[in-house]
Amino acid sequence: MHVSGQQSIRKRELERLVTAFRLLADAGRLRLVAALLDDRELPVRELSRAASLSQTATSQQLRVLREAGVVLRRRRGREILYRLRGGDARALARTAIARAAIRSSLSTRKDTAVTYIIAEPCIDIKDRSCVDVCPVDCIHEFERILVIDPEECIDCGACEPECPVEAIFPEDALPDKWNPFVEINYAFRDAPEGETAQTINRLVDEYAHEHNVQNEPIT
Repeated sequence: MHVSGQQSIRKRELERLVTAFRLLADAGRLRLVAALLDDRELPVRELSRAASLSQTATSQQLRVLREAGVVLRRRRGREILYRLRGGDARALARTAIARAAIRSSLSTRKDTAVTYIIAEPCIDIKDRSCVDVCPVDCIHEFERILVIDPEECIDCGACEPECPVEAIFPEDALPDKWNPFVEINYAFRDAPEGETAQTINRLVDEYAHEHNVQNEPIT
């Protein structure tokens, strides 16, 4: 189910998320957190190798994470071991790394061409079942239609069978009558910077007017 996030999240919780995002925005800190996922407990020298940082830089970043409450440390003889605490930074890192792993393992494309197209049956319907099953969040909502982001799509095909109005097609199987939707979907990538929504909304309006699209709501 799609939830409108900002309406249900308190200001204090949003501020906590902002803090977690800021902590993970540094590549070195993110690699350190990633190395400590799965309840691992590691010394500085191993974390340094895992994060591709010098031991001095590793110690500095670990101090930042410890002061923010993201990591804990304990002494074992002459060695200091670090481990993750629970919390937003850990959860965000786990989700982001899992998402990146999915893209790496499933994507075999050498270019950024869209291979799935969302066509006419989606106009004014915008059922979000496809969004819910997309493993990389590459389907985005505009005024009258959903569109696939060509930079993020990994061609997994999860969205196609979930669409209740059969609006999603592999590009090479798109019915000829819906060829204009190739341009509409590609506009996500090709529209001038800052004009993506304006371009897509205009193209959809023009198509819907020309073809007198009147899709019935799903009941």
